[in-house]
Formats: sequence, C-alpha cells, structure tokens
Amino acid sequence: MSLIRHCIIDTTTNLVVNIIDYETEQTGIPPGLEEHLLCVKSDLGEIGGTYANGVITNLPSLPPTNFGASL
Repeated sequence: MSLIRHCIIDTTTNLVVNIIDYETEQTGIPPGLEEHLLCVKSDLGEIGGTYANGVITNLPSLPPTNFGASL
C-alpha cells in the first residue's frame, strides 16, 4: 500500500510545520491534532513553506556549504 504525503499547516502562521504520510487522503483538521492545524495533500510541500489560497510555496533552496573546508 502506498502512503499519501500531506503537509501539516499551522493556520495561525500559514507555515508548513510537519509532513505526515497517511494511508488515505486527509482534509481539514486531522484526527488527534490541534484545531489550528490543517492537513493538505502535497507531494512537493516542505517544512517552512507558506500556505495561501490553497497553494504551498517552498522556501528557495540554498546552495550547499562545505563546513569542513580549510581556509
């Protein structure tokens, strides 16, 4: 059985705060979660993304950093 990826959105900030995989598509307030959280099916949403008008917009990707490099 394939799991369906969902973003958990804090409706007080409109930020994606978690990613949860469910066996079935969820909408609205997921069972067992607080009332200010919203569950939205999304294959591409990431933690820290913003949610507005039914669309999740992710933060831009940062280039990789080599912290172990010698100066």
